Amino acid sequence: MKGPSSRDTCKRLLNVSRETMLGFDIYLKLLSEWQKKLNLVGLSTLRDPWERHILDCGQLANFINKKDEKVFDIGSGAGLPGIVLGIMGYKNMVLVESDFKKTVFIIEALRKCNIHAFVENKRVESLDTMFGHTIVSRAFAPIDKTLFLLRGAISGKTKIFLLKGRSANKEVKNAKVFWKNNQKIFNKDLIIRFDSYNSLSSKDSSIIKCTFREKING
Repeated sequence: MKGPSSRDTCKRLLNVSRETMLGFDIYLKLLSEWQKKLNLVGLSTLRDPWERHILDCGQLANFINKKDEKVFDIGSGAGLPGIVLGIMGYKNMVLVESDFKKTVFIIEALRKCNIHAFVENKRVESLDTMFGHTIVSRAFAPIDKTLFLLRGAISGKTKIFLLKGRSANKEVKNAKVFWKNNQKIFNKDLIIRFDSYNSLSSKDSSIIKCTFREKING
């Protein structure tokens, strides 16, 4: 998407209200202002933030049906995708970011966008409240490293949605090998499943869904 039509195309693809679009406007204005003093996102992504940030993150709403479901955004950075989902009406977001300066931005963005959400200024591996919940992430870490850092949070009820670029297929292959070779580090004997979906924001991107189930013995 290029030029002034990006906003309209984003509205159509995400199927959101005028009020939600105004929330996105507030967030993007704040992001542009803070980017001048704090490196929140890649500078090139601000040439078309509607595609690169709003549509890319907002498409996760297609996978998370319950607006009151507790969802953890790990490595949130500029509040992505957590703030976008919050603007779209998700009421129980937890944004996890270890960089204090970025959490200051996140808190201000939540305030300006009138979103109620929780902010955790912690490293992912030190957070002990994620067990069995839905987890989302963008631009955080390769999938195998992400699984390692989340090892204490994963159960048969866990769902993980990862926004990935061109490296998605390679990362999934590496993660399958990692999972097979490191079962002992996980609390339960779990089988992992990877599902890949085409991204709305780029033909070179994917949404990777990770789900888990316990092995049936006997």
